[in-house]
Amino acid sequence: MHRDVLSDLKSLFRFPFQGPDWANRFIVGCALYFAGWVVPIVPVLFIYGYAVEVMRRVIRGEEPGLPPWQNWGRLFGDGLRAAVVGFVYLLPGTAIWLGGLGLYLFGSFATIPLAERQPPTEFFLVFFVLIGIYILSLFVGSLLVLLGAVPLPAATAHFVAEDRLGAAFQVRRWWAVLKERRWEYAMAWLLLFGLIGIVYLVLMLLYYSICLCWLTPLLSAPVAFYTTLVAAALFGQVWRDSGIRSTE
Repeated sequence: MHRDVLSDLKSLFRFPFQGPDWANRFIVGCALYFAGWVVPIVPVLFIYGYAVEVMRRVIRGEEPGLPPWQNWGRLFGDGLRAAVVGFVYLLPGTAIWLGGLGLYLFGSFATIPLAERQPPTEFFLVFFVLIGIYILSLFVGSLLVLLGAVPLPAATAHFVAEDRLGAAFQVRRWWAVLKERRWEYAMAWLLLFGLIGIVYLVLMLLYYSICLCWLTPLLSAPVAFYTTLVAAALFGQVWRDSGIRSTE
């Protein structure tokens, strides 16, 4: 019987800095995050694939650790599939927010040339309506993104365990994890949310400081990679301890 996923948080938070050749493997991940600022999307897909490999090993019963960077084709393929899963689950909220933003920008530019020919009250009325639409789309979109992000780790873990993209959308299967381990899953989400909140607060404090603002871009890559690794291992353990087994 596996130990409780939340019983040894110290080892979970420390594993990215342990194991053979961990420093070089961690540096490679940070370098890929930095490369993502120059070459969009592609380097991050390798990081997603690496996180999938970390989660896969944990689900198989191994201790969390940094695997070697090898088989880059498989890393890219796994990362692409993981990105598709995230895209689908977060699409409704993202689409509503972008739609509201697009309508606001288009409406604003369209009404500017008419400002001189319209009464001021009508012009400002249209402008405030556009702002209201954008605020509403931001609220609804953020809510839907949050609702999509809650089951996303379970869907991703099911895809990783089955090694099939379609498994991420077999709601009845991964829903069993939420029912079986709902408290652990909720605690894992709160733990990850708290970690992200602390990291964000620290980076913002550095960003708005005068002497240390230059550290923000340097720290963002290792912090993002570290958070990705911890999330993969954390939810991999939740899935493993749920007792759900692959159908293959």
